[in-house]
Amino acid sequence: MSCLASCCAASTCGLCSTVASGISRKSARLAYCGLFGLSLIVSWILREVGAPLLEKLPWIKSSTQTKTWYQEQAVLRVSLGNFLFFAILALIMIGVKDQNDRRDSWHHGGWTAKMVIWILLVILMFFLPNVVITVYEILSKFGAGMFLLVQVIILLDFTHSWNDAWVEKDEQKWYIALLAVSIGCYLVAFAFSGILFIWFNPSGHDCGLNVFFIVMTMVLAFSFGVIALHPAVNGSLLPASVISVYCAYVCYTGLSSEPRDYLSIPLFVLDPQRHFYHHHLPQKQVQRNHF
Repeated sequence: MSCLASCCAASTCGLCSTVASGISRKSARLAYCGLFGLSLIVSWILREVGAPLLEKLPWIKSSTQTKTWYQEQAVLRVSLGNFLFFAILALIMIGVKDQNDRRDSWHHGGWTAKMVIWILLVILMFFLPNVVITVYEILSKFGAGMFLLVQVIILLDFTHSWNDAWVEKDEQKWYIALLAVSIGCYLVAFAFSGILFIWFNPSGHDCGLNVFFIVMTMVLAFSFGVIALHPAVNGSLLPASVISVYCAYVCYTGLSSEPRDYLSIPLFVLDPQRHFYHHHLPQKQVQRNHF
Protein backbone atom coordinates (compact mmCIF):
# COMPACT_ATOMS: atom_id res chain seq x y z
CA MET A 1 0.00 0.00 0.00
CA SER A 2 2.83 2.39 0.84
CA CYS A 3 4.44 1.64 -2.53
CA LEU A 4 1.14 2.29 -4.30
CA ALA A 5 0.69 5.56 -2.42
CA SER A 6 4.21 6.65 -3.36
CA CYS A 7 3.55 5.85 -7.01
CA CYS A 8 0.29 7.80 -6.95
CA ALA A 9 1.96 10.76 -5.28
CA ALA A 10 4.80 10.71 -7.81
CA SER A 11 2.35 10.48 -10.70
CA THR A 12 0.32 13.36 -9.32
CA CYS A 13 3.40 15.53 -8.89
CA GLY A 14 4.54 14.66 -12.40
CA LEU A 15 1.12 15.53 -13.81
CA CYS A 16 1.07 18.87 -11.98
CA SER A 17 4.57 19.68 -13.22
CA THR A 18 3.58 18.85 -16.80
CA VAL A 19 0.45 20.99 -16.62
CA ALA A 20 2.36 23.85 -14.99
CA SER A 21 5.12 23.79 -17.60
CA GLY A 22 2.54 23.77 -20.38
CA ILE A 23 0.92 27.03 -19.29
CA SER A 24 1.94 29.71 -21.76
CA ARG A 25 1.70 33.48 -21.56
CA LYS A 26 -1.66 33.48 -23.34
CA SER A 27 -3.14 30.72 -21.17
CA ALA A 28 -2.01 32.21 -17.85
CA ARG A 29 -5.34 33.96 -17.37
CA LEU A 30 -7.17 30.66 -17.85
CA ALA A 31 -4.78 29.04 -15.37
CA TYR A 32 -5.65 31.62 -12.72
CA CYS A 33 -9.35 31.04 -13.39
CA GLY A 34 -8.77 27.32 -13.10
CA LEU A 35 -6.99 27.77 -9.78
CA PHE A 36 -9.87 29.88 -8.52
CA GLY A 37 -12.32 27.22 -9.69
CA LEU A 38 -10.26 24.57 -7.90
CA SER A 39 -10.58 26.56 -4.67
CA LEU A 40 -14.36 26.51 -5.08
CA ILE A 41 -14.34 22.73 -5.52
CA VAL A 42 -12.11 22.28 -2.47
CA SER A 43 -14.42 24.54 -0.44
CA TRP A 44 -17.45 22.53 -1.49
CA ILE A 45 -15.80 19.20 -0.65
CA LEU A 46 -14.62 20.39 2.77
CA ARG A 47 -18.01 21.90 3.51
CA GLU A 48 -19.62 18.51 2.93
CA VAL A 49 -17.09 16.22 4.61
CA GLY A 50 -14.76 18.45 6.62
CA ALA A 51 -16.92 19.20 9.66
CA PRO A 52 -16.04 15.96 11.56
CA LEU A 53 -12.34 16.62 10.92
CA LEU A 54 -12.47 20.20 12.20
CA GLU A 55 -14.21 19.02 15.36
CA LYS A 56 -11.08 17.04 16.23
CA LEU A 57 -8.75 20.06 16.03
CA PRO A 58 -8.42 21.54 19.55
CA TRP A 59 -7.79 25.13 18.36
CA ILE A 60 -10.99 25.03 16.28
CA LYS A 61 -13.22 22.73 18.33
CA SER A 62 -16.02 24.43 20.25
CA SER A 63 -18.65 22.60 22.27
CA THR A 64 -21.23 25.34 21.68
CA GLN A 65 -21.08 25.33 17.87
CA THR A 66 -23.19 23.35 15.40
CA LYS A 67 -22.26 21.39 12.30
CA THR A 68 -23.18 24.38 10.14
CA TRP A 69 -20.59 26.50 11.95
CA TYR A 70 -17.85 23.95 11.21
CA GLN A 71 -18.89 23.86 7.57
CA GLU A 72 -18.61 27.65 7.39
CA GLN A 73 -15.21 27.48 9.05
CA ALA A 74 -13.94 25.10 6.36
CA VAL A 75 -15.13 27.36 3.55
CA LEU A 76 -13.82 30.54 5.19
CA ARG A 77 -10.36 29.06 5.76
CA VAL A 78 -10.04 27.96 2.14
CA SER A 79 -11.29 31.38 1.09
CA LEU A 80 -8.72 33.14 3.27
CA GLY A 81 -5.88 31.06 1.82
CA ASN A 82 -7.10 31.83 -1.68
CA PHE A 83 -7.37 35.54 -0.87
CA LEU A 84 -3.84 35.70 0.54
CA PHE A 85 -2.43 33.93 -2.52
CA PHE A 86 -3.98 36.37 -5.01
CA ALA A 87 -3.33 39.38 -2.74
CA ILE A 88 0.40 38.54 -2.58
CA LEU A 89 0.52 38.24 -6.37
CA ALA A 90 -1.31 41.56 -6.74
CA LEU A 91 1.15 43.32 -4.44
CA ILE A 92 4.11 41.86 -6.34
CA MET A 93 2.68 43.11 -9.64
CA ILE A 94 2.21 46.73 -8.49
CA GLY A 95 3.98 49.05 -10.92
CA VAL A 96 4.41 46.49 -13.73
CA LYS A 97 3.53 48.30 -16.97
CA ASP A 98 5.07 46.17 -19.73
CA GLN A 99 6.54 42.74 -20.44
CA ASN A 100 10.11 44.04 -20.08
CA ASP A 101 9.67 44.19 -16.33
CA ARG A 102 11.28 41.16 -14.67
CA ARG A 103 8.23 40.65 -12.47
CA ASP A 104 6.07 40.04 -15.54
CA SER A 105 7.68 36.61 -15.87
CA TRP A 106 6.63 35.86 -12.30
CA HIS A 107 3.05 36.55 -13.28
CA HIS A 108 3.04 34.23 -16.31
CA GLY A 109 5.51 31.57 -15.16
CA GLY A 110 6.59 29.59 -12.14
CA TRP A 111 3.35 27.63 -11.94
CA THR A 112 4.79 24.68 -10.05
CA ALA A 113 5.94 27.02 -7.27
CA LYS A 114 2.61 28.86 -7.36
CA MET A 115 0.64 25.65 -6.91
CA VAL A 116 2.82 24.62 -3.99
CA ILE A 117 2.44 28.06 -2.36
CA TRP A 118 -1.33 27.99 -2.88
CA ILE A 119 -1.65 24.56 -1.28
CA LEU A 120 0.55 25.57 1.68
CA LEU A 121 -1.45 28.75 2.27
CA VAL A 122 -4.74 26.85 2.28
CA ILE A 123 -3.36 24.25 4.70
CA LEU A 124 -1.86 26.90 7.01
CA MET A 125 -5.26 28.60 7.33
CA PHE A 126 -6.54 25.55 9.22
CA PHE A 127 -3.94 26.23 11.95
CA LEU A 128 -5.17 29.77 12.64
CA PRO A 129 -7.28 30.51 15.74
CA ASN A 130 -10.99 31.10 15.36
CA VAL A 131 -10.77 34.80 16.17
CA VAL A 132 -8.74 35.45 13.00
CA ILE A 133 -11.36 33.70 10.88
CA THR A 134 -14.12 35.67 12.61
CA VAL A 135 -12.43 38.96 11.69
CA TYR A 136 -11.93 37.73 8.13
CA GLU A 137 -15.59 36.71 7.93
CA ILE A 138 -16.67 40.27 8.78
CA LEU A 139 -14.24 41.88 6.35
CA SER A 140 -15.05 39.42 3.58
CA LYS A 141 -18.64 40.68 3.40
CA PHE A 142 -17.34 44.04 2.20
CA GLY A 143 -14.76 42.34 0.01
CA ALA A 144 -17.51 40.29 -1.64
CA GLY A 145 -19.19 43.52 -2.78
CA MET A 146 -15.92 44.75 -4.27
CA PHE A 147 -15.44 41.39 -5.94
CA LEU A 148 -18.85 41.66 -7.61
CA LEU A 149 -17.91 45.13 -8.87
CA VAL A 150 -14.66 43.80 -10.33
CA GLN A 151 -16.59 40.97 -12.00
CA VAL A 152 -18.90 43.50 -13.66
CA ILE A 153 -15.91 45.50 -14.94
CA ILE A 154 -14.26 42.37 -16.35
CA LEU A 155 -17.54 41.27 -17.94
CA LEU A 156 -18.03 44.71 -19.49
CA ASP A 157 -14.51 44.65 -20.91
CA PHE A 158 -15.13 41.20 -22.39
CA THR A 159 -18.47 42.12 -23.96
CA HIS A 160 -17.09 45.36 -25.44
CA SER A 161 -14.19 43.41 -26.98
CA TRP A 162 -16.68 40.85 -28.29
CA ASN A 163 -18.88 43.60 -29.74
CA ASP A 164 -15.94 45.42 -31.38
CA ALA A 165 -14.61 42.19 -32.91
CA TRP A 166 -17.93 41.52 -34.67
CA VAL A 167 -18.47 45.13 -35.69
CA GLU A 168 -15.01 45.32 -37.26
CA LYS A 169 -15.99 42.54 -39.66
CA ASP A 170 -18.46 45.04 -41.16
CA GLU A 171 -20.74 42.38 -42.58
CA GLN A 172 -24.50 42.18 -42.27
CA LYS A 173 -24.50 38.65 -40.88
CA TRP A 174 -22.37 39.76 -37.93
CA TYR A 175 -24.68 42.68 -37.20
CA ILE A 176 -27.61 40.27 -37.27
CA ALA A 177 -25.71 37.94 -34.95
CA LEU A 178 -25.09 40.81 -32.51
CA LEU A 179 -28.76 41.71 -32.53
CA ALA A 180 -29.82 38.07 -32.08
CA VAL A 181 -27.45 37.49 -29.14
CA SER A 182 -28.54 40.76 -27.49
CA ILE A 183 -32.24 39.96 -27.84
CA GLY A 184 -31.60 36.41 -26.64
CA CYS A 185 -29.80 37.65 -23.52
CA TYR A 186 -32.63 40.05 -22.73
CA LEU A 187 -35.20 37.29 -23.16
CA VAL A 188 -33.21 35.08 -20.79
CA ALA A 189 -32.86 37.90 -18.24
CA PHE A 190 -36.57 38.78 -18.18
CA ALA A 191 -37.72 35.14 -18.34
CA PHE A 192 -35.44 34.25 -15.44
CA SER A 193 -36.73 37.25 -13.48
CA GLY A 194 -40.27 35.98 -14.09
CA ILE A 195 -39.29 32.57 -12.76
CA LEU A 196 -37.87 34.27 -9.66
CA PHE A 197 -41.34 35.75 -9.03
CA ILE A 198 -42.73 32.21 -8.95
CA TRP A 199 -39.95 30.79 -6.80
CA PHE A 200 -39.45 33.58 -4.28
CA ASN A 201 -42.94 35.09 -4.06
CA PRO A 202 -45.14 32.13 -3.05
CA SER A 203 -48.84 32.80 -2.64
CA GLY A 204 -50.02 33.39 0.90
CA HIS A 205 -46.77 34.96 2.09
CA ASP A 206 -45.65 38.57 2.37
CA CYS A 207 -42.46 38.65 0.31
CA GLY A 208 -42.26 42.36 -0.39
CA LEU A 209 -38.49 42.49 -0.08
CA ASN A 210 -38.05 39.67 -2.58
CA VAL A 211 -40.42 41.37 -5.01
CA PHE A 212 -38.53 44.65 -4.61
CA PHE A 213 -35.18 43.09 -5.56
CA ILE A 214 -36.67 41.22 -8.52
CA VAL A 215 -38.44 44.31 -9.83
CA MET A 216 -35.32 46.42 -9.40
CA THR A 217 -33.36 43.82 -11.38
CA MET A 218 -35.84 44.11 -14.25
CA VAL A 219 -35.83 47.92 -14.06
CA LEU A 220 -32.03 47.98 -14.16
CA ALA A 221 -31.99 45.61 -17.14
CA PHE A 222 -34.39 47.89 -19.03
CA SER A 223 -32.40 50.97 -18.01
CA PHE A 224 -29.17 49.46 -19.30
CA GLY A 225 -30.72 49.04 -22.73
CA VAL A 226 -32.17 52.55 -22.82
CA ILE A 227 -28.85 54.12 -21.80
CA ALA A 228 -26.90 52.03 -24.33
CA LEU A 229 -29.19 53.06 -27.19
CA HIS A 230 -29.31 56.75 -26.24
CA PRO A 231 -27.73 58.93 -28.98
CA ALA A 232 -25.54 60.73 -26.43
CA VAL A 233 -23.98 57.42 -25.37
CA ASN A 234 -23.80 55.76 -28.79
CA GLY A 235 -23.25 52.41 -27.15
CA SER A 236 -24.13 48.83 -27.98
CA LEU A 237 -26.95 46.62 -26.81
CA LEU A 238 -24.75 43.54 -26.36
CA PRO A 239 -22.91 44.65 -23.17
CA ALA A 240 -26.18 45.87 -21.66
CA SER A 241 -27.93 42.56 -22.37
CA VAL A 242 -25.11 40.41 -20.97
CA ILE A 243 -24.93 42.54 -17.80
CA SER A 244 -28.71 42.14 -17.46
CA VAL A 245 -28.34 38.35 -17.43
CA TYR A 246 -25.59 38.66 -14.84
CA CYS A 247 -27.76 40.89 -12.64
CA ALA A 248 -30.59 38.34 -12.81
CA TYR A 249 -28.16 35.63 -11.72
CA VAL A 250 -26.83 37.76 -8.84
CA CYS A 251 -30.42 38.42 -7.76
CA TYR A 252 -31.10 34.68 -7.71
CA THR A 253 -27.99 33.88 -5.68
CA GLY A 254 -28.88 36.62 -3.19
CA LEU A 255 -32.48 35.46 -2.75
CA SER A 256 -31.50 31.80 -2.47
CA SER A 257 -29.07 32.72 0.33
CA GLU A 258 -31.80 34.09 2.59
CA PRO A 259 -32.14 32.54 6.07
CA ARG A 260 -33.66 29.07 5.99
CA ASP A 261 -36.46 30.10 8.38
CA TYR A 262 -37.63 32.81 5.97
CA LEU A 263 -41.04 31.77 4.64
CA SER A 264 -40.38 33.15 1.15
CA ILE A 265 -37.63 30.63 0.45
CA PRO A 266 -38.86 28.10 -2.14
CA LEU A 267 -39.18 24.50 -1.04
CA PHE A 268 -36.59 23.14 -3.47
CA VAL A 269 -33.95 25.43 -1.90
CA LEU A 270 -34.79 24.38 1.65
CA ASP A 271 -35.09 20.65 1.03
CA PRO A 272 -34.57 19.29 -2.51
CA GLN A 273 -35.64 15.77 -1.52
CA ARG A 274 -38.87 16.97 0.05
CA HIS A 275 -39.49 19.13 -3.03
CA PHE A 276 -39.13 16.00 -5.18
CA TYR A 277 -41.64 14.13 -3.04
CA HIS A 278 -44.19 16.93 -3.27
CA HIS A 279 -43.96 16.99 -7.06
CA HIS A 280 -43.62 13.31 -7.90
CA LEU A 281 -45.56 11.37 -5.26
CA PRO A 282 -49.32 11.21 -4.85
CA GLN A 283 -50.61 13.75 -2.36
CA LYS A 284 -51.88 11.08 0.06
CA GLN A 285 -48.49 9.44 0.13
CA VAL A 286 -46.80 12.81 0.75
CA GLN A 287 -49.15 13.49 3.67
CA ARG A 288 -48.49 10.02 5.06
CA ASN A 289 -44.73 10.64 4.90
CA HIS A 290 -45.17 13.74 7.01
CA PHE A 291 -47.08 12.03 9.83
